[in-house]
Amino acid sequence: MELSINLLLLLLFGVITITVFTLAGWWRYKMRALSFILSLVIGLTFFVLFAEGFRVAAPVAGVAGVISFIAGMFMFSPSKKGKEKQPKVKPAPKQKKQPFPTPGDQEFVCDGITRGELKSIVRNGKEQVKRIEDVALKIMKHNVRVDILEICTTANDIFDDFVKDPKDIKVARRFTLYYLDTTERIVTKYQQLSNAPYLSDDAKSTLKNVENTLGMIKDTFRKQLKKLTENDVLDLDAEVKVLQNTIKQEGI
Repeated sequence: MELSINLLLLLLFGVITITVFTLAGWWRYKMRALSFILSLVIGLTFFVLFAEGFRVAAPVAGVAGVISFIAGMFMFSPSKKGKEKQPKVKPAPKQKKQPFPTPGDQEFVCDGITRGELKSIVRNGKEQVKRIEDVALKIMKHNVRVDILEICTTANDIFDDFVKDPKDIKVARRFTLYYLDTTERIVTKYQQLSNAPYLSDDAKSTLKNVENTLGMIKDTFRKQLKKLTENDVLDLDAEVKVLQNTIKQEGI
């Protein structure tokens, strides 16, 4: 009778073990949290199997149970396939979006300048002015910041004038090719140097020289704008005179 019970227990634990291993194959990729519980069940199953089924000493059955538990942990550990660290790939630098050309961009707005070139000159110029403004806002000295912002206001007025009268681009070519670039470099270096924790006497002298130069730059920009405005006045005056002469000749 006792032998029959032992055989029944042996068969029962065998069925449990097979069932656990079968379920494990399905659960190992689904439920990581059950790995410990399943391994513990297997360990206890083998412990009882060795202790009651094979009638071995308790320490031996315990060792068998521990080994079964460890084997279960290895078996149920999540697969690392697909989880290996991929080498970091640096994203490609963002390319500046170029505006799509419109049908009228090839049209000449004045001698030697197309509408597309006019748009590009004004767009790039205003972007550069915006960079100068951003630097100016970081400068702590109030009067210097105000001077730079006034320069930027005049520069934007000049680019607005280009839109109204594209011929003025040739008149102000030195402004677009030299003065604006130089102003951006001077303002940027001034801001960087003025934020230094320690300034030598030479550095202080250089900053002072820049502050004085900003007044000259502001006057130069204003003179440039005035020149463009006067140019428009002369053009208008010439057109009025042509119209007046035409009226006189036709006797109207």
